[in-house]
Amino acid sequence: MSGEQGGTRLLWIAVAATAAVAAVCCLGGVVVVSAGIGGGLATAQQQAAGHKLRPDAPVPPQYLALVLKAGSICAQIGPAEIAAQIDLESSWNPNAYADSGQVPAKGIAQFTDATWKTWGGDYDNDGTNSPYDPGDAIIAQGRLMCDLVAWATDQIAAGRLAGDVLDLAWAAYFCGRGCILAAGGVPQAGLAHDYPQQVRARLPKYAAADASAGPVGPGGWTLPLRPGTYRVGSGFGPRWGRLHAGVDLMAVTGTPIYAAAAGVVLSAHCTSAYCDRPGSIGLGGCGWTVNINHGGGIVTRYCHAVRLGVRAGQQVSAGQVIGWVGSTGNSSGPHLHFEVHRHAPPATNQNATDPVRFLRDVGLNP
Repeated sequence: MSGEQGGTRLLWIAVAATAAVAAVCCLGGVVVVSAGIGGGLATAQQQAAGHKLRPDAPVPPQYLALVLKAGSICAQIGPAEIAAQIDLESSWNPNAYADSGQVPAKGIAQFTDATWKTWGGDYDNDGTNSPYDPGDAIIAQGRLMCDLVAWATDQIAAGRLAGDVLDLAWAAYFCGRGCILAAGGVPQAGLAHDYPQQVRARLPKYAAADASAGPVGPGGWTLPLRPGTYRVGSGFGPRWGRLHAGVDLMAVTGTPIYAAAAGVVLSAHCTSAYCDRPGSIGLGGCGWTVNINHGGGIVTRYCHAVRLGVRAGQQVSAGQVIGWVGSTGNSSGPHLHFEVHRHAPPATNQNATDPVRFLRDVGLNP
């Protein structure tokens, strides 16, 4: 719901579980500590361009042109972002009405009366100006979200907010700019805290694979980080008297992490004592971690992210963003620790294989 003028609403229950991958490199087993939502970046980062729709995106045909138009107003909000947010707000119901006892929200994009007064309009030129008219409401949603992205960017630059620009904009759409300013970012708890991750959890259903992930080989595999964004660090093999079960790809915090192939997310969670800040060499676990089952006995693991963009049980495609590089868990600096396991699940040190050799065998050049 758009809480642009303040107030909260909505009767949806926050269930999504997204996370953020951990720090430099995990050695040995990990213990699951939390399946909670991953924290945002502590400082501003460049906001990536919005996503195009995947060919089979379940957008109702009568709304497709509107979603495409609303998703072209600014670079950061694409059609997939518009669609995922509508999915959360109303499940594509143009007559949706939610009243939490405070400020009612109306229509497909769940505008309050006060917010509609500022952002509403007869955008489809049919003589009706109403939040219940999808031709008006979807375009108004796009205009408001783009304004919130610009606002959040300015607030970060001024030092008044910290966090991911898009997360801040989504949270402000839910509870208003004053709510976000008062919290100094996305609130630490409650529905406004959950809202950005609820939208992100729906993105894979609508978003096309990120072309920036690099080429997908003939076997359906791609590199977990975009070529040119990383350097290869510590490799697979014995290290400090234990098996280093993967390869460390050194990259700056916030670099997108991509699913190396299509599959199902086995787990996406924090595997350390904490994941709300960078870890250290003395901290156990892999930080924010994703495990993906690709079938045929192959499982990949992605560790040390600052935030995750997927949840357990989710289907992912090759090249889909699943998180962002960080330094959580047993880590001394930002990087992706990437593992490949054969004869899995479960993924263990006993069935880990050299990921660089594996990627080369499937036609890639890590």
